[in-house]
Amino acid sequence: MTAFLETANYARTGECFGIDEIVAHLLNSDVILALDAGGIWENARGLVFALLGWQTMLYSPSFGTCPPQQLAIADVLDGFTGQAFMAYKQDQASAKHSLSDFLLGFGVMLPRENTCIGDKVEDRQAFESLTIIDPGEFNGYLLESIAKIRIKWVDVLAPHLEFDTATNTLFLFRYPSFCVANIPSYGDISSRGVIHSCASYNGCSTEWASEADVTQLLQEILLSYRLLFGQSRQSRRLFRSMDPFEGLPPEGHDPLLSLLCGGRKCMDSLAFAQDQAFYRPLRDFPVLRSRIASLHHQMSRMKPRGWRELWRDKRDSTQWFTFWAVIIIGGSGILLSLIQVILQAVQLAGAR
Repeated sequence: MTAFLETANYARTGECFGIDEIVAHLLNSDVILALDAGGIWENARGLVFALLGWQTMLYSPSFGTCPPQQLAIADVLDGFTGQAFMAYKQDQASAKHSLSDFLLGFGVMLPRENTCIGDKVEDRQAFESLTIIDPGEFNGYLLESIAKIRIKWVDVLAPHLEFDTATNTLFLFRYPSFCVANIPSYGDISSRGVIHSCASYNGCSTEWASEADVTQLLQEILLSYRLLFGQSRQSRRLFRSMDPFEGLPPEGHDPLLSLLCGGRKCMDSLAFAQDQAFYRPLRDFPVLRSRIASLHHQMSRMKPRGWRELWRDKRDSTQWFTFWAVIIIGGSGILLSLIQVILQAVQLAGAR
């Protein structure tokens, strides 16, 4: 616990440091004792690497899955490699670099505003073309019922809203209280979390987030729960049928997730998670813009199959009302015509 707290204090107050600087600080403070001079740095790096993962929730450290000369993160995405996790291991020699450069060796865990990382042409086209998001046409209920997308709740923040096209799985972070706790008070630098220490400084990275981007990301994650679940009655019902904390003890549950996704109204105290009739990705989701655009593009490609999906698909309300009006009016006309023919046949039979 002493090492945990000392690592957090050093990370919150330092700038442009790496894991090796934290290890040296813990050694100089006698928090870690150098009993084994040969393997102390490898062991201490592994400890600090794990502590930073738990404190930032960007990744989950993995133990015993690689040689001692490497550091590894746990595979919580079932083998999927996307923007956040492009690799799961890297050499300990990288720990001498700044924290942002070191974490970039695993992937873009903290993306920068308005950056499209995907190399697919359709992803870039979707990124540029998406200007308006209607919660009535893009929500968790439609993703599940029309696009047949499976939602998997994870403990790590970095892959939030990542979508695996191979398995049709959407990954969502299940601890929104962590985001609230790490959003700094306005003008109060001392209230920033350890996750802000992972940001790049002086704008030296074109892909990695600045401190302002990190705060923006935390706010967008909270707002994304309202977009996907909170503003649709069917989506709220869908969330209440889920068990995002399956297999975890009660103390491992986050009640804020239920309030954001399953409650009728968002809490007034969360000013950065207020519902809107329409969302503009450039304004409301600049950091998560590329992930939402890719997911929105996947949703737009799906067409309803069968009468049940046609009834559920209300993405285009005008088209939906027109279609069912034609079906009802046309069907009624055919039914009345059929009844009239039957009555005429009965009259003819009676006359004969």
